[in-house]
Amino acid sequence: MNIEYRRVNPKESKKYREIRLGCLKNHPESFGSTYEDEVKKSKLFFETCIKDKSQVNVMYGAFDLSDNDKLIGICGFAREERGSRQHWGSIVQVYLKPEYRGKNISFELSKFVIENIFMNNEIEYITLGVVMGNDSAFKLYEKLGFVQYGLQKNYIKYNGKYFDQIFMRLDRK
Repeated sequence: MNIEYRRVNPKESKKYREIRLGCLKNHPESFGSTYEDEVKKSKLFFETCIKDKSQVNVMYGAFDLSDNDKLIGICGFAREERGSRQHWGSIVQVYLKPEYRGKNISFELSKFVIENIFMNNEIEYITLGVVMGNDSAFKLYEKLGFVQYGLQKNYIKYNGKYFDQIFMRLDRK
């Protein structure tokens, strides 16, 4: 398997849409957006950012080069836009297709994204949220140096069931 980690380019925005809708459909408890809401949109938020080559909101991907450059994983970065908060940003929409899990791809993609984020010397802090019970994601983020700073009970509600959200942060070292 030959995996490449890089920014998703404008010609690949449809690949992004496909994997994003797939993760919302298959893991609705893990995301604040729902498949039912997002599928109705002609353009998803990051589709527009990808097409516009945004420097503020960037989507990265893991591509399987041995399978026709298939987009197998995504990891987005959304920088705070308000002037006094531009030194912060968040990792969002992290997902890896199930058949690629357990191969260190999520770690390498996340590490690649963090390195790219911190190339911008203005960024000092990265935050993210992970649903409580998603132990593999929590351990991955701990391995990358993130520390928990908060917990919000009942953060996500899906099909009448509540899910708590753990908030984590990584400081520039």
